Amino acid sequence: MTYPIISDVITYWDRLRADRDMPDRAEIDPREISDLLSYMFILDRTRPGVVRFRLSGTHLNELMGMEVRGMPVRALFELPERERLMANVERVFTGPSAVHLHLEAGGQGRSALTGRMVLLPLRGTDDTISRALGVLTTEGLIGQPPRRFRVARADATPLLSRQAVLDAVFDADRKNPGLSEAAEPFRGAGPRHMPGKRPRLYVVKGGKP
Repeated sequence: MTYPIISDVITYWDRLRADRDMPDRAEIDPREISDLLSYMFILDRTRPGVVRFRLSGTHLNELMGMEVRGMPVRALFELPERERLMANVERVFTGPSAVHLHLEAGGQGRSALTGRMVLLPLRGTDDTISRALGVLTTEGLIGQPPRRFRVARADATPLLSRQAVLDAVFDADRKNPGLSEAAEPFRGAGPRHMPGKRPRLYVVKGGKP
């Protein structure tokens, strides 16, 4: 099974950072990734343990049955999973690290749903790391929202050196064939979004993205 959207987002982020540990938030240009926007989001960390969706793509809204902008990232996860989730989210900002989460949802008569979430740190104008670029893709029927996830596995790639994040993310999959995902190069614009739906990101009212 392949997740080319995940590969495309990581490759885009990796290209922007060039020889740095991470790109600046201001470098993200939605026009360059318009075909991926439905699955993307930006997180805003206002203080340790408080991380909200600053921007969100339509796929996240469909999973929750509502707009997720302004909501805490933990809202997408089942209650028993939230402490573990936030420990991994904090690694994005304090490592800093690229974090790759393997997700699952289902049970109690609901259809099985699996997903991948990747979180990539961004540097702000004040040189702090308070934003993250994210992508979430799923496999299976969404069914009746909201769909909340469990963390099946979490991998982190520290960014202390200029390590190839794309290779690191998918090396972990190659070591676990049951969760394998083939990496593909960034291809630019293409029909990634659902037919008849215009991909977009939603920004929290009253603030800069």
